[in-house]
Amino acid sequence: MADAMVGTLAPDARRVPDLLTAEVDALDDDTGVEDLNSWLSSLLRNRHLFGITRVGSLTRLDRIGVPIVQVARPLALSNAVSQGKGLSMADAAASGLMETLETWAAERIPSAAARIAEPTALGLDWMELYASWIDPAAGAEWASHEIPLVHGWNLMSSALGAVPLALVDTVYTCPDPHQAVFPRVTTGLGAGRSLTAAILQAGLEILERHALVGTRRTPYFYERFQVDLTTVGQGAVASLLRRLQEARLVVAAWRASEVHALPVYRCHVMEDEWPLELAPMPAEGSACRFDADDALLGALLEACQARAAVIAGAREDLTRRMYPSSHEREHLAEWRAQLRSKGSLAHDTDTPTLKENIRKVHTLVEALQQAGARAIMVIPLFVSEALNTYVVRVVAPPLRLWPGGNHG
Repeated sequence: MADAMVGTLAPDARRVPDLLTAEVDALDDDTGVEDLNSWLSSLLRNRHLFGITRVGSLTRLDRIGVPIVQVARPLALSNAVSQGKGLSMADAAASGLMETLETWAAERIPSAAARIAEPTALGLDWMELYASWIDPAAGAEWASHEIPLVHGWNLMSSALGAVPLALVDTVYTCPDPHQAVFPRVTTGLGAGRSLTAAILQAGLEILERHALVGTRRTPYFYERFQVDLTTVGQGAVASLLRRLQEARLVVAAWRASEVHALPVYRCHVMEDEWPLELAPMPAEGSACRFDADDALLGALLEACQARAAVIAGAREDLTRRMYPSSHEREHLAEWRAQLRSKGSLAHDTDTPTLKENIRKVHTLVEALQQAGARAIMVIPLFVSEALNTYVVRVVAPPLRLWPGGNHG
């Protein structure tokens, strides 16, 4: 088994503080190209341990030229195909592999790591903590039925706590192994070359998706919060914008209005004209990062990845609804005009740069609290010191998990 050879599945959550303490003085683990290549080579050599059969490039399927990688794991219990993106092929491969390892680890939580209990036995405070995520169809009697739970480490209280397993694992089979009580989404999965990096990725995704729900509830969001992309300065973001424009694509970005300081961007990338088109519908991307340039860059790259995924047509969750036989050309033209309009918000790059991971963790915890989190539970799913690979699930109730559904 992969865990016996290279790492530990679902290690004790009590290890989280010690692992974080060992990393507090480390700089970002994504800065060294040589270190990235060495780590990537090691992971690729061991990819069979994780059921990965193919790592391939989708880059040339589209005319943008942004590196996009597809990773196949045929025996997955969730998506068998994952994508990764980046400014280099190594970054894209790392991104795709990490996304694959997230669901791989979340599918393999050992039964010994879980316990069964009735929610009523956990107390009223615990029940209220997760109340907003309960499916209305579950009814009031959900609390009297036994559910599986796993331990997580609460970054707010520095204590262990119980987390519903349905919010942690990714065993998305039919029939569902869990009762229809909690939402089954991937929000809060994170992987990295350190536990800290994995927690940061997971927490930023929670803030991003919480903000996306807010944008859908904000009146005239697209008109009020569109960013004037001419205010973007030099650097990687400006270079990517030029590349998109040279590829005859229309680009627009919006910034979510949040109570915390971390920027959240949403982007659309769309064909400039018909009929010279590969994917008529706008591709969407979003990201939350510690500074505005990184957030905008992340959202743009994700939109490029989403566009390549539609063109490739290999993801199981991209159903036939994404490929209609005809399109409402008038509606698409109206939206293209919206994307071309000049936004009223300037791209803000005044966010202080954070180097140390420990400062990033503190900033992330503060942002999650400001967004309304009443707990920040870290559930370690896979720890491999041999491969420098860590996977976690972060659960931050009652923050909104996904732009659709009752839990949004």
